[in-house]
Amino acid sequence: MQLFAKGRRLFTWSCIATLVVAALHTIGNTVSTPPGDAAYVALESAMRGYRVRLGLGMAPSVWEIYRGLVFTMSICLVAMGALGLAVAGSHDATLELLSRTALVLAIFSGALTVLYWVYQIPPPLISMAIVTVLFAMAFRTTSQSE
Repeated sequence: MQLFAKGRRLFTWSCIATLVVAALHTIGNTVSTPPGDAAYVALESAMRGYRVRLGLGMAPSVWEIYRGLVFTMSICLVAMGALGLAVAGSHDATLELLSRTALVLAIFSGALTVLYWVYQIPPPLISMAIVTVLFAMAFRTTSQSE
């Protein structure tokens, strides 16, 4: 199978790890039980109640904007992993293309890692740091396999 051919294995596993992070992110934001303390309940109520006029006749609540961003993250992570797997599975993809793709994915995973460091959000910080290291290692292995 092309996905696990020599020089592509770590890249493929990095893409799969990205898909796992997307799934965990989605599960964590949809299935987990939110805190029941009074402060959280008041916060969520305020977010659901405050609407922002954004044009085109649309006025989503801050909660709806937040949820949109939650699912944007899931969709973008799936896109990163799926695109990588599409490249890795292509018979026409050279190791040079895989190397460049791994570098781009490492850079943007790294950017997300920094973002979560700045905003101090440990779950995505840890998972994106792992994905960044995997893509950086995949970059190294694909560039050395040529």
